[in-house]
Amino acid sequence: MFDLPCGVFNRNYEEDMAIVRTRLQWAWLIGFLILLFSFPLFLPGEYLYLLIYMGVGVIAALGLNILTGYCGQISIGQSAFMGVGAFSAGLLMTKTGLPFWFALPIGGIMAGLVGLLFGIPSLRVKGLYLALATLAAQFIIYFFIVHFFEGDKGVHIPPPAIGGLVFSTDESFYYIVMALTVLFTFFAKSIVRTRAGRAFIAIRDNDIAAEVMGINIFRYKLLAFFVGCFFAGIAGALWATYMGLASAEHYTLLDSIWLLGMIVVGGLGTVSGTIFGVVFIRGFEYLVQLITPVLSGAIPALSGNMLAAFEVLSFGLIILLFLIFEPRGLNHRWEIIKTSCRLHPWAH
Repeated sequence: MFDLPCGVFNRNYEEDMAIVRTRLQWAWLIGFLILLFSFPLFLPGEYLYLLIYMGVGVIAALGLNILTGYCGQISIGQSAFMGVGAFSAGLLMTKTGLPFWFALPIGGIMAGLVGLLFGIPSLRVKGLYLALATLAAQFIIYFFIVHFFEGDKGVHIPPPAIGGLVFSTDESFYYIVMALTVLFTFFAKSIVRTRAGRAFIAIRDNDIAAEVMGINIFRYKLLAFFVGCFFAGIAGALWATYMGLASAEHYTLLDSIWLLGMIVVGGLGTVSGTIFGVVFIRGFEYLVQLITPVLSGAIPALSGNMLAAFEVLSFGLIILLFLIFEPRGLNHRWEIIKTSCRLHPWAH
């Protein structure tokens, strides 16, 4: 347990459970939100696209971290559940004319219900076997999307609108994504501090002991699958709406592995670590895309296939280095830095 700031004490249970504790933390939070929502005023579209990409990734990774980091249920099919949300919302908007604001939560609920179906094996299997079950979900869902929901052709989705205001630009859609990212971050932070969140952690640490203590492990495992896949469905619907197209190519196995890598790099079982991991991996991905053309010009001997694989190879190297040197993720390093600053110059 890391030390609290000097002069901060827990006088009651409400203070102990509060997310924002001090005036300084409130000031930092408000300042950060003001900065976050002012980016469209001065950032070009290229960087807004990257921030939207990160925001969608944060929502999807938060769901995966609730499922894997907090409840200990390994999933390698998060991207497929994003596809369920994307195609559910997209087909509702195009076939029935349902507005985006109603189709979005329905897409998340549909992804959550499909997640319940693939979460049923978690009662009997865990670890590697559960990972294989969710891997099967990735291929099964992808097959159904391609063959039954026009996933190979794609579903064209109109931009969201409120009256005469149409969110068709990067600047306008940015506000939708960031508002939902902040909302779902708060939701994830809150749910892991509830009775359900404590049950998730107990199941992760020792499911047999949790069951002996009276926790209905099957119920809470299914709840974790529903919540995690609901987050994924929302993220998938958001991304498809932003792109204007729900396509199966956006929700592949490689995308699921990227999401798993994000929560490993950021720190399993932490909300702030999820954000760190997404920002780090998405930023690293963007940096590699900038460096690749430079390498191509500087080293003509490199073949096109090697350059195409450079991003995946770099990602594998990053994961390997983190597993060796910082297995607890960026959030753990951040907590150490904060504690050192609080104790300076008497850190010992």
